[in-house]
Amino acid sequence: MLRNYFTLYHAAAELHQRLAGGYLFEIHSQQKNEITLAFVTPEGEHLQLVVTVRSPRFSLFTREGLNRKSRNTAGIMSRIYERQITGVVISPADRQIGFSLDDGHTLVLRMFSAETNMLLVRDGRIVDAFKDARKLENTPFDETEADVPFFRALDQLAADLALFRQKLEKSDSTEPLDQRLLSMLPGFDRKLVRRLLAIAEGESPEQLHEAFVAIFYDLASSAPCVVENPGQPPAFSLFAPESGDEAVTFESVIDALNHYSRKMYRHLHLRERAVEMRRELAAKIGKLEKELNASAGHDPEEVSQRNERFGHLLTGAIGAVEPSGSTVTVPNLFDADSPDVVIPVKTGLNLQENAAWYFTQATKNRNKAEAQKLRHAELRAELDTLRLKLAKLDEADSPERLQQVLEAGSSSGKKRKEQDKTPQFRTIPISDRITLYIGRNSANNEKLTFGFAKPDDIWLHARGASGSHCVLKGAGMHNASEIRRAAEIAAWHSSAKHSELAPVICTQKKYIKKDRKTPGNVIIEREQVLMVKPLRE
Repeated sequence: MLRNYFTLYHAAAELHQRLAGGYLFEIHSQQKNEITLAFVTPEGEHLQLVVTVRSPRFSLFTREGLNRKSRNTAGIMSRIYERQITGVVISPADRQIGFSLDDGHTLVLRMFSAETNMLLVRDGRIVDAFKDARKLENTPFDETEADVPFFRALDQLAADLALFRQKLEKSDSTEPLDQRLLSMLPGFDRKLVRRLLAIAEGESPEQLHEAFVAIFYDLASSAPCVVENPGQPPAFSLFAPESGDEAVTFESVIDALNHYSRKMYRHLHLRERAVEMRRELAAKIGKLEKELNASAGHDPEEVSQRNERFGHLLTGAIGAVEPSGSTVTVPNLFDADSPDVVIPVKTGLNLQENAAWYFTQATKNRNKAEAQKLRHAELRAELDTLRLKLAKLDEADSPERLQQVLEAGSSSGKKRKEQDKTPQFRTIPISDRITLYIGRNSANNEKLTFGFAKPDDIWLHARGASGSHCVLKGAGMHNASEIRRAAEIAAWHSSAKHSELAPVICTQKKYIKKDRKTPGNVIIEREQVLMVKPLRE
């Protein structure tokens, strides 16, 4: 439901409340298919709106603070910077959110699934665009027209069973019922129609109308939530969670979209790491199996026994036979009834010298057999370990368990050497560029704060409570949303995790000093305190 008309309807209303009367600060793009619109609210606070283009997994979300574009990132549509926002509205009959500016321009977010785009419109024409700008520039901007806005039309249908029946009867009866409902319910998509049919107790107009009314009023006064069932990606919904669902509910659609985006980003981040780890494990397993199979047809113990037998046979034949070329034929002393044995020999050596050579080779092969046994035992043990890691990776049914498996399954070789240089802390991705590091115990806390953190990294710790030191890398003090999220996690990793609200110290690491008098404690020279609700990552 990320780009559903009703999701965007509520999001536009909430954005209007926060932004109307404020200013558009700048627009830039630092990630492929992602636009960041930076605003200053009427209260003087910085708010960013991040819009994802051409991705079914994201739509839009907000974050507080000012995250300026990097040096090499060009601004977009700079002609409208620092223009006042006079209003934010959704098109009455389309998935388009318009930001009206005081100079006559309108910034339009066209949220059409894969065709999401940002357009700059003036006097009914497109003057610029984020995607396909050359193709769209100076073309007419066609606002979707409707005799009655979607919400009003649906409200009329909800209040009038006769009107609902009339529209249903007028629809093409040769078409499937879901298609007829889709054509007569403006703003409804196929998922909503399927939901309607699923909860309807029959297909009579009265039963369909009753189900429609229930859905419409849920959409009109939504209770957005993010469903986080184990083993499944997070899902955003405007409806209350179903019985059995693990979900977090919100009063604001924007807050729910923000939470969903964080969870989806983490889900994708962990999944990418899991795919990489699965590929590494499969490659290692294949390599070990290949080594085992390569030695399957060669038994050094068997070769050793043969060489020792040849040595004894040659010793027993000394003085009785002489080598003929590269072989010698000797009686089988071990079995008189058996035929003579043909033994390869080295030319230039007599029987005694060839016997000695075979005894030496037997000893070497015996040592090789012992080494091979040890190596095979090592290979099988390593294979068992790798297969167990692969099984645990497949069985991980929650982000927490997957995180544990990924941390436990750190790769060897070059990456292992790199990890030896960097203490292993618990890591939580806050955004694509910002990561939270969490200490695991007292010694790990000290390594994190005084060995790993850089002076400008952000340091967090629950105030007045024991708990993990936390370091936020990739963020500045202006990244208010990311810092608050990190503070919520820091509060959870403390003895105040069950409090309704917990104070969390937030400062840059350069203001943290060791307390020489009390080992394990720190001296904080400058701090801010955030009151947050402890939340798991």
